[in-house]
Amino acid sequence: MDLWNILMLIGGLGLFLYGMKLMSDGLEAAAGDKLRTGLELMTKNRFSALGLGAGVTAVIQSSSATTVMVVGFVNAGLMSLTQAINVGIGANIGTTITAQIVALKVTEFAPLVLFAGVIIMLFVKKRSVRRIGEIIGGLGILLFGMELMSEAVAPLRDYQPFIDLLSSFQNPWIGLLAGLAVTAIIQSSSATMGIIQAFAMQGVMGLDAAVYVILGLNIGTCVTAILASLSGTKTAKRTALALLFFNVIGAFIFMGAMQFLPIVDWIKSWTPGSPVNQLANFHTFFNVVNAFIFIGIPQVLTKIAYFFVRGEDKQLEGKKLKYIDKNADSAPVAVGQAILEVSRMERLSGENFSLAIKSFLERDEKLIDEVGENEKVVNYLNHEITDALANVSQTGLSEVDSRTVTGLLHVIMDIERISDIAQNIADIAAIRLDKKIKMSKKGVVEIQFMADKIGEAFRLLREALKEGNLESAQRVIEIEDEVDRYEAKIKKNHVKRLKKGECSAQASTVFTDVITMCERVADHVANIAAVYLRGEMQ
Repeated sequence: MDLWNILMLIGGLGLFLYGMKLMSDGLEAAAGDKLRTGLELMTKNRFSALGLGAGVTAVIQSSSATTVMVVGFVNAGLMSLTQAINVGIGANIGTTITAQIVALKVTEFAPLVLFAGVIIMLFVKKRSVRRIGEIIGGLGILLFGMELMSEAVAPLRDYQPFIDLLSSFQNPWIGLLAGLAVTAIIQSSSATMGIIQAFAMQGVMGLDAAVYVILGLNIGTCVTAILASLSGTKTAKRTALALLFFNVIGAFIFMGAMQFLPIVDWIKSWTPGSPVNQLANFHTFFNVVNAFIFIGIPQVLTKIAYFFVRGEDKQLEGKKLKYIDKNADSAPVAVGQAILEVSRMERLSGENFSLAIKSFLERDEKLIDEVGENEKVVNYLNHEITDALANVSQTGLSEVDSRTVTGLLHVIMDIERISDIAQNIADIAAIRLDKKIKMSKKGVVEIQFMADKIGEAFRLLREALKEGNLESAQRVIEIEDEVDRYEAKIKKNHVKRLKKGECSAQASTVFTDVITMCERVADHVANIAAVYLRGEMQ
């Protein structure tokens, strides 16, 4: 191969990857949110999860995209580890569809397919039809890339050193590592398969040399999911690790089985004389057999994942109802449970406000991220408690319980707003961190003083809720008035500092925003205390 052939190979691979991405994006956009909704809702049964994983991956043409999506659901607490494993197993089957498309020998039609797709994308105004154009155009680019790669490697048919290299791939470990390494680098098992099939089109590589490379590329495709899980929960890490071991163990099983069974000869006999089809068929065969080995025993993968990633997820501990039992058959009991759960939600929201203020004053990136995680928990509790209260409202409630439910629904809205404001403050903290905005010492003291006042209000509110202390609740209302007066005083002081040049324009903006948000938090805390004083949360 000369320099031109190498450039053609690299360019062909680039077109293949871009075409697959364009086709994937078009298919996903055309399907809309149904893909994610299906993944989230239709995974209760292991076989439906398997089929769904295979179907979604066949649609979006990327097992990496599916597994990253699954890791995201696990990270958000929307999917269990077992559900995620089953979907991931299905994704391995779905990803083989790209190799089967290439094996249909339609590369000679690539220019026509590409032209049709581009015409639709450029001249059709309707968005849904343009998405179809992206799918067709992406397929055309993918096939065109395959054709370029095939032509680029044609000289290798008679190049003895390369023939010797390919023969070394018949060594199980060398072939396995080669497939793993290439796929880990280019982040796509379909692209690695495309390269192998390009070799097969020119008679450079057959199934005998490629079989172990194919096993390796299935392991290499797990790298993307592992990278996606690194910043996630422990359950997300377990998901990525379980899918890695699924492919590793499956590859080892096949490596052992092929020493005793004529598996390669079986695959060849299905499509004799067509090495491109043989490669695609082995890829599909391996993933289907491997899936049906593990779909019945996902607990094996679960135990392996728990062995390597131990402990519980702090991020997901909050995403559970501690007090509400949705099966409670007594309305008064259900209302009592809701009061406890709302009190817990209030505590989490108050703690999140304190963290947000601290993240702003200390410019601490970890605290900023922690506020975001806590906000997710508060949102979860908001939805779950509201749903539980809506259900209990449909039962025969006494007049007292009915008033309590109404009061709780109002309180939940205030609590949720407090956490939203905490998130807003954390967002401002991130801006301050990025832009390196300095605050005046007086401004820092004023923000801390106001935050301490609001912290006192939170403490008194919890005291009122826990001990039934009406005086504490009344004191919360008084503190809210003090905060209002203090806010006006702070802003006057701030204007004086701004005129004297003691404060920059950027610092002025973030300072006044945070002060205003603190005052709003005090309003919401006072609203909760007022509900309690009216006897609607006792």
